[in-house]
Amino acid sequence: MRILADQHIHYLDQLKPSYAEIVHYDSSEGIPRLEGFDAWILRTVTKVNPKTVPSLPEELKFIGSASAGTDHIDREYLSDNGIQFDHSPGCNANAVAEYVLTSMLTWCSSTRRELSNHKVGIIGMGHTGGALAKKLDAIGVSYASYDPPKALREESFRSCHLDTLKDCDILSFHLPYIDQGRYPTHHFMPDILSLTPKHKLIINAARGGIIKEDYLLRHNELISLPNKKISFVLDVWETEPVPDKVLVNQAFIATPHIAGYSKQAKIQASKGVLRGLLSFFDTEWTDSKWHHEQMDSTKTKHGEATNRGFNKKTNTLSLSVLHGLHNYDNEMRKLINLPGQGADSDPFNTSIARGFQALRNTIELRNEFAHTTFPKGLPDDLRPVFAPD
Repeated sequence: MRILADQHIHYLDQLKPSYAEIVHYDSSEGIPRLEGFDAWILRTVTKVNPKTVPSLPEELKFIGSASAGTDHIDREYLSDNGIQFDHSPGCNANAVAEYVLTSMLTWCSSTRRELSNHKVGIIGMGHTGGALAKKLDAIGVSYASYDPPKALREESFRSCHLDTLKDCDILSFHLPYIDQGRYPTHHFMPDILSLTPKHKLIINAARGGIIKEDYLLRHNELISLPNKKISFVLDVWETEPVPDKVLVNQAFIATPHIAGYSKQAKIQASKGVLRGLLSFFDTEWTDSKWHHEQMDSTKTKHGEATNRGFNKKTNTLSLSVLHGLHNYDNEMRKLINLPGQGADSDPFNTSIARGFQALRNTIELRNEFAHTTFPKGLPDDLRPVFAPD
């Protein structure tokens, strides 16, 4: 079996069965030659549709995405060409939920607020929204869950009313990108949900285009009082991989689409897509021994966690630094503020696009909190965040 795989998909070589051959390619160079391969494993940076891949070789029978999302794939196009598709739903749910929770707590620390005094609106209750809800439950933070399509599918789930979201202090988006149908999510804000005076923090770690970005900018430009402006945390961008410079600089936290970038999420992404591939080709695969060894090797020791998260200037332990959020934000701002020939020039945009993808490819993967010993210095009420599910 010959498998073509993006070189930035982690752990494939360690996980693959011995009889499978993996050939790596560089996705920054565009769509690779697909002839001579039984399967192709890619990432969300590669879009597959009739325009990007106008012809598919007959021997290619499987395409898999080592990701939770699928909006980069025209699944009907693959089906019409007799190609099986699979991905890894939920693989990075916990990592994204940790990113969102860390953002909330960092914002509260910066503005001298208590998260427990605020109500969170979770928009989209799939794998990631559900993971965030569990974490908020664990630390005693109230939230409202909004997901009408899920309420139609599952009798046990009840979605809050849209008006309930208008009264939430914090909104966190966990929607897929859908631009048509009964429940489109394109420009969900403001087309379906507008900002209200109650909103204080908006977080989007789902998909670019769910929030109309110039709406956020216009809203804050129209408000003269600083304490009435809305803070926003953005990991995804409407014009990705060239984010809006003004938006990045005004964001409370800005990161290069890495909310789900943990060691554990990458392991689960690769395992998930490989399971689908080998099941399709009706071959056996077991990974239990490697799984336990890898989990042990990713454990962050107590001393390592404390040293990385300790701020010598303030003599405090920062969850943002421990998580890596502080570094992600810093790298994003350095990139977007590189000297160039103007934000609208092609050379500048090309440089930013390459830098954005380079950050995603080279930023060190973090350990999720459950694989980090709870460090001294953090409030004890955060201990449940570090507990295994």
